[in-house]
Amino acid sequence: MNYRFIITCLTLLSLGYSELIIAEQATPILTDATNSNIETTSKDTELLNTLAKLEKDSWEAIKKRDTAFFSSYMAPEFKAILVDGSTANRADFIRNFDDFQLTHFTMGKVTLLRISSDVVMILYKINYEGLQQGKKINESNIESTSVYVLRNEKWLEFFYQETQGPKL
Repeated sequence: MNYRFIITCLTLLSLGYSELIIAEQATPILTDATNSNIETTSKDTELLNTLAKLEKDSWEAIKKRDTAFFSSYMAPEFKAILVDGSTANRADFIRNFDDFQLTHFTMGKVTLLRISSDVVMILYKINYEGLQQGKKINESNIESTSVYVLRNEKWLEFFYQETQGPKL
């Protein structure tokens, strides 16, 4: 089991999500089809592509400072743990646009972990640059995790966490 998955689950539990169930049959689905140890269905591949695009769209929305996007993209009870250790709910995250301007980002390969039929986690590396309260920031080799829940036939971001990987 991936250490990031374990850390994220423990973090969710510590934030009060006591109903979190970690299914033993949770299966990682990779974008790399050459991994013969993992069986994927076309439905899982489609979901991976959908959520990878949605995640990229969320970074583009941050760059454009599109606060309306996040009102419908995030679940009302959304929580985040950012690379600096700060936490945010949906309102805090949106309010942070007053102090943060994203100028550039790059996403690495996206991995999907299906936890249940209506809960999935995606994991990827992200690098980004911008301004935080007028000061230049450059975050690299960040392990990014998003948990999505399916509600009313729409995937909503429920939880987001950034963890600093080894400095390159």
